[in-house]
Amino acid sequence: MSLRRAVDEAAAALTEATRERAPDAFASVSLPEQFDPRALLRSPSALGVVASYERPDHGFALIGVGEAARVDLADGETPTAARNRLDELFSGALASDHSEFRPRLLGGFRFAPDQEPGTPWERFGAGSLVLPRMLFVLEHGQPGVVLAPGVAADEALRLIEASFENGPGDGASTVLRGPLRESRSIDEQRWRDSVRSMAIEIREGAYEKVVLATSIELESDADLPLGATLSHLRSDYPDCHVISFTTGDSTLVCASPELLISLEDGRARTLGLAASQRRGRNAAEDGKLSLELLADAKSREEHAVVVREIVERLEDATDALEVDPEPSVRRFRNIQHLATRIAGDTRDGVDILELVERLHPTPAVGGRPRDVARSVIAEHEPFDRGWYAGPIGWLDASGDGEFAVALRTALLRGSCAWLFAGNGIMGDSDPQAELEEVSLKLRPLAEALGGRVPSETTAVPA
Repeated sequence: MSLRRAVDEAAAALTEATRERAPDAFASVSLPEQFDPRALLRSPSALGVVASYERPDHGFALIGVGEAARVDLADGETPTAARNRLDELFSGALASDHSEFRPRLLGGFRFAPDQEPGTPWERFGAGSLVLPRMLFVLEHGQPGVVLAPGVAADEALRLIEASFENGPGDGASTVLRGPLRESRSIDEQRWRDSVRSMAIEIREGAYEKVVLATSIELESDADLPLGATLSHLRSDYPDCHVISFTTGDSTLVCASPELLISLEDGRARTLGLAASQRRGRNAAEDGKLSLELLADAKSREEHAVVVREIVERLEDATDALEVDPEPSVRRFRNIQHLATRIAGDTRDGVDILELVERLHPTPAVGGRPRDVARSVIAEHEPFDRGWYAGPIGWLDASGDGEFAVALRTALLRGSCAWLFAGNGIMGDSDPQAELEEVSLKLRPLAEALGGRVPSETTAVPA
């Protein structure tokens, strides 16, 4: 099919879907296969993209353009507080509609909902869920769009034509600014002191595990390229959840390896992910490092803590919970982790927001016991995590959805970026080894933003 014919076909489908719909009804349209919604992410700011959620290795993408409505949580409110405000937003959608092209909200929640936002998270509250004016979808190889009530066919058609002009959406852009300057690095001495102190307290039995995070700041001479950043993350980390969310002049970007929870037709799935090891320089070294990770007592216990707590939090919300008997190794571009799959059928009335609230924060990003870990984190981290390590994803009218943990995260604002990463600390954690590991975790976003970050510290290894 020619480009002109594809555009004409899309125009006809959009006109038909919007011609006689009720004023409060959504319109869903399947689009020609030549259209790739991810092309909108090459120029997301110019085209009005407010949020995106991708699973590149699944060929899945949600791209939200404009805001038809949003639900913002007040300080201290947790995810289920949004539930009573969602029904009216979905008044034109069928709760039983599980088609690919159905209304969905995109958004996320703070790591600590009762904490007052600090730099650079002032524009991000306790949580926000956005209902896009236009939700462009790619699922099972088929593109489509969902128009919110009142959105005209011509508005969507203009974006479809623009996406064709932008070209394919799944390639990696090479338009990056650089080099980046590191305006604030890891306070290495403070980090080592904190790890040492935590390890002692864990050995003394004060708590089982805590996750210590760090942050660095980067600057460029020009505005950082959001579209190119997303393109590189999609290309370099296809097995991650590649996500963006914009509020005002600030955009969260992450390439998260960790699924917090998904719910589809009553089936809940999650992934226990904890303990890390670098990748090898060749296949033989890579395999050797994987075996070392599987055999390492500290790594196995760190991972077991995460799995135990996930199971405990899901047991009374699910039936017949299934847990992998042994962890496996999940490999990513520059790091590998121990992983355990967990799944079960949810009990009546359990929706995705309840599951998110039950699980967040898992010990993989907080610690165990949960409340003790939160107080230890507040004592040792001199910055606001904001939405870093919080749940971020999407949900629909039926209460299904998918949320990842916002790991490998950056907040972009103009020419500035704040990068976040963290490590699980155990009783036998070595301060220098933990510093090297957290530095490795900062690398994905640093490279996607502008390649190598010049620094004499180990904050972002080359």
